[in-house]
Amino acid sequence: MKKLKIIYFILPLILILNTTALKNIIIAQTTQNLPDDSLFYRQKRLFTKLKVIESWKITKGSPDIIVGVIDNGFDFFHPDLESQLTPGYYASGGYHTEIYENIAHGTLVASIIGAKENNKIGIAGLAPGCKILTASLDMIEHKLIKLQKKFKKNHPDANLLDFQKEMMKHQNELKEFGKKWSEYQSSSTAEAIRYLVDHGVKVINISGLIRKSLTSSPEAWSKLENAFDYAENKNVLIVMGAGNNARKCEDYPGKEKSTIVVGAATLDDKRWVEEVNYMKRKVKIGYNYGERLTVVAPPESIVVCIPHEKRFYFSEDSPMGNTETKFKGMYDILPEGATSSATSVVTSLAALIYSLRNDLDPESVVKIIKKGCDDIGEKGYDTYTGYGRINFLKTLKIAKNWEK
Repeated sequence: MKKLKIIYFILPLILILNTTALKNIIIAQTTQNLPDDSLFYRQKRLFTKLKVIESWKITKGSPDIIVGVIDNGFDFFHPDLESQLTPGYYASGGYHTEIYENIAHGTLVASIIGAKENNKIGIAGLAPGCKILTASLDMIEHKLIKLQKKFKKNHPDANLLDFQKEMMKHQNELKEFGKKWSEYQSSSTAEAIRYLVDHGVKVINISGLIRKSLTSSPEAWSKLENAFDYAENKNVLIVMGAGNNARKCEDYPGKEKSTIVVGAATLDDKRWVEEVNYMKRKVKIGYNYGERLTVVAPPESIVVCIPHEKRFYFSEDSPMGNTETKFKGMYDILPEGATSSATSVVTSLAALIYSLRNDLDPESVVKIIKKGCDDIGEKGYDTYTGYGRINFLKTLKIAKNWEK
């Protein structure tokens, strides 16, 4: 009976009010100004948790704010990213191949930040009004993956211990590869940071794990630290992933006042940690923790863009050998809460802060993000959840009234 009364109450209004105005009222009430992107219904839990839609009433981002994203590679012609991404830096000495394994990660990271909003397809980025300048590291020949593929092909029933024994036979070869890989990644990341800083970005997203203990030489680490200092001196914030090894980790580059280290929580504000089966053995994964952890974000069941054409999914020869991946279409759902995605979520928030307050320096933005968190762990700061789980609306309200 109540529903019937509401219908009879609305019908006379239709005859009185301007039709267009009434339509706008109804749409606003029924959709709550939600994006019309076809897969947004899968993003709604994340957007609701972080109060993103409410925060967009303050800002969706500004095209004057450029976000730098450092990753292997990108699908620049994805329909949901085209015109949002600008090709920038390309590392020298590596292979820049258009295969799924080389461009999928960068594509998904960029899409979380800047996928087009209200274009009736796919997903909405968290800072859709901002633009992205890319830095493509790509890769050198990957000896480890090539050996792994060969071993799996010849020994389909082998377990992880069998694989480790086989790799011991190639330890000298793999040790040399590890050194080259580490130096290439460190040097390229350092160069990419400087390139992005010199080309006007306000915040840089690095979803790959960078640690001193994983860097093979003091020279390579020094070059990387100098690049982080260069970004800080030029008022550029760096947001980086804590890593997914589920262990204590504190040897990250950069200073705490200008670098944010991001962990991954679940949508119910629990620590992301789980066991997965890898080559018939259980392996523990989850985000790294420690005194350098700044905040956490929930990338659980997140929807992302992936390479959109079948040609990306097969190669007879690549830096990783023959590759063949099942074509899923233009989008994928990532069930686990890995820090690559969590980092992009926090980078998006930083981009919105700069869109609102371009006058702020990195230290102020770090303080604002910390202050805007919802405390989900032990009271105050703790090494497992940092300052807490980010909240877009709360943070932007603080940023709006922040006094330098």
